Amino acid sequence: MYKVPLDKYTKQNIINPEKSRKKFWIAAGAVFIFFACFALIRAFPRSEGITTEQESEILSEEAILEEKKEILVNYEVSEGDIPAEIFSKYGKFDANDTEALLYASSDVYDFSSLKIGRPLRFYFNGEEKAMRMEYDRDTERVVIVERVGQEFSVREEEIKYDVSEETVRGKIENFFYADALDLGVSEATVLEMGDIFSFSVDFTTEIKQGDEFIIIYEKRFRDGQKGPDGNILAAKFINEGTAYYAYHFDNDGNGGYYDEEGRVLERQFLKAPLSYRRITSGFTGARLHPITRTVSAHYQIDYAAPVGTPVVSTARGTIMSAGWEGGWGNMVRIRHDNGYTTHYGHLSAFAKGIAGGTKVSQGEVVGYVGSTGWSTGPHLDYGMKLNGVPVNPLKLDLPKGEPLGEEKMREFEKIKKKYERDIN
Repeated sequence: MYKVPLDKYTKQNIINPEKSRKKFWIAAGAVFIFFACFALIRAFPRSEGITTEQESEILSEEAILEEKKEILVNYEVSEGDIPAEIFSKYGKFDANDTEALLYASSDVYDFSSLKIGRPLRFYFNGEEKAMRMEYDRDTERVVIVERVGQEFSVREEEIKYDVSEETVRGKIENFFYADALDLGVSEATVLEMGDIFSFSVDFTTEIKQGDEFIIIYEKRFRDGQKGPDGNILAAKFINEGTAYYAYHFDNDGNGGYYDEEGRVLERQFLKAPLSYRRITSGFTGARLHPITRTVSAHYQIDYAAPVGTPVVSTARGTIMSAGWEGGWGNMVRIRHDNGYTTHYGHLSAFAKGIAGGTKVSQGEVVGYVGSTGWSTGPHLDYGMKLNGVPVNPLKLDLPKGEPLGEEKMREFEKIKKKYERDIN
């Protein structure tokens, strides 16, 4: 048996101080843990605390909370969709719900006429049926539907975007549309640029290689995703050395574009009645007719374009006639202010609602390019007269628009100054 050694001088047991201190603290720790556990047990006694049944209830509540987390179901309207079936499949609405929804929304939006490509969002919050539905009627407005029991409330709101300003500079190498797209500009903004300067520049017949452009526009995001571009805020186009300017200005709620002098860019006539075309016959007193092979006057402009290309009225006016006119084929004639008339010939079809007596606005579609009547290929025959006398639309020099008043001009100058350095 092992014996503790004795000190040779005192004959007493030899004690190691380091080992003694270690044993003491181990013992003290064990005592502390014991009393701590005892205190916890006293504080939460099993007999008075959480029973097995209560534990089960807590787990059930957690499951309910999990179920109540908002769930979003997205759907994009497709061709052939039936609105009631969309509401049933994705919103879990029954026939009564759909009827109540259509009734509640009648003064806000007709949900029986959903548009192809528009998104619908259904929000669920732990119930079988969607508690909320959102429908983007266009890029700027959203229709919101909320359900409380069997009742629906419907309202329209402006879509809120996060907006930043983007500046793009470019030079024409091929043609404006393709060059701007290559720089990352959206198609909608490219076409808007063309519309803004359409009173001064014909973007498909007058643009030259080396022409330059600058666009400052709103880049918009929604919930972190890129959205459609907003307004063009300022722009410049240099065509054959001549600079044209445009500034967006909100004139008493009527947002429009003004030149550097504060004159509205809109004029009585657009430079051309359609896009994506080339001139095949100009305004002349002697042209060899391609069918009759005779030389005759051609006091109009022929624009070659694919069948179906939309044709717009170059100015506001009243339809004089819309019908078949022999060699002209399908023809639309329009009377405008100040003694002007225009005609649009060889159309493949007329736009919906176009008939004698109908009022049309500038840029409104009146028909579609075709090859009806005496025509050797798809094109638009566009002509203009002033007091019954033919005039060349390409050389029409209309006065600039009205300038802003003195008070509004001061506001406009602030907008102009803000962007002037960036577009010069």
